[in-house]
Amino acid sequence: MRVAFVTTMTGYPWGGSEELWYRTALRLKEEGHDVLASVLHWPKLSENVLRMKEKGIRLQLRRSPYGPPASRIWRKVSRHRIRCYWEIERFNPDLVVICQGHNDGGFDWADICQKARIPYAVIIQCNSETFWFGDRLDAAVKTYSNAKGIFCVSRGNLELLRMQVGHPLPNAEVVWNPWNVSQEAPPKWPSNENGWRLASVARLEPSAKGQDLLLKTLALPEWRVRPVQLNLYGAGPDEQSLRRFAEMLELKNVNFRGHVKSVRTIWEENHLLVLASRFEGLPLALVESMWCGRPAVVTDVAGNTEVCVDNETGFVAPAPTVPLLAGALERAWERRGDWQRMGQAARGRAESIIPKDPIALFADKLRSCAVKTSEVPASANPSREPREDLSML
Repeated sequence: MRVAFVTTMTGYPWGGSEELWYRTALRLKEEGHDVLASVLHWPKLSENVLRMKEKGIRLQLRRSPYGPPASRIWRKVSRHRIRCYWEIERFNPDLVVICQGHNDGGFDWADICQKARIPYAVIIQCNSETFWFGDRLDAAVKTYSNAKGIFCVSRGNLELLRMQVGHPLPNAEVVWNPWNVSQEAPPKWPSNENGWRLASVARLEPSAKGQDLLLKTLALPEWRVRPVQLNLYGAGPDEQSLRRFAEMLELKNVNFRGHVKSVRTIWEENHLLVLASRFEGLPLALVESMWCGRPAVVTDVAGNTEVCVDNETGFVAPAPTVPLLAGALERAWERRGDWQRMGQAARGRAESIIPKDPIALFADKLRSCAVKTSEVPASANPSREPREDLSML
């Protein structure tokens, strides 16, 4: 089988939204399939991109569609994109997997695949009530209704997408992202002798992750006097804004810990995960905290409540607002003596609902997509109809 993975992420060299397709690409390559990965070029490529090259995956590095608006530069970038489309066509894939961080970004690629009669599937890693399609609705309906598979990472994201396109999307389903922590016994419960430690593990981008709501909540009078430390893990474009905001609020108990490679070390130190997300897919941080036996406070967005059970494995704020987040945190504080037991319940829930090998399951789904239009894999069927010459687009 020949599979091409095309990522549309533009904001960062790498992110959690890339892990599913990346690890699946490696798995398929290990199994002997021919794999191509099309990613944006960055001055410093991610280690994962370099690893794919080392493993024999074909790489296509694309120029960013964003940049100076000068028409000469734009024409150059446009010609480059056409060459990229043509290279995918020449690769002759049995399936193109379009990997979107949000609910759009890959419509051009889907259009190219439809013109060339190449089967394609779409991954959607995040959705929001603010991501409606406007004048791109026709492109969205065409993209999703013609896909061999649509893979959302939460039931909430999928139901929202169906509403946004006004289509039942019978070819859509929910898949699990891989996580970055082992399934071995969770780390030992940390001592609270010097106070309680809350961890926010998320990209430092409050428009999505809501760290500003968390800081405002900790600035309330009752929280200023409690023995609590908030550790913010992660990096992002708004780190300096959040630092300045914490200083403006005179919060002495907020620590910016940066990016930490070992998830387990986070939960060796902290008692409770706090995510004030405004929108999500299904946060890896939540799944990983469950594997590590820690309870969580989350907002009721996307897939959070599909895994976090209010008052059993954590506490749910009905919406991402300061009063509602403060209410959930207050309930958590009143039951801090139960946190360890709730963390054990979270670990038990992870063991019962989360597949042990999500990559194997997803690879099987892609194989199914590749043969949906034929009784045999497309690579074994040389009678496929001729495709358009994409170099002329």
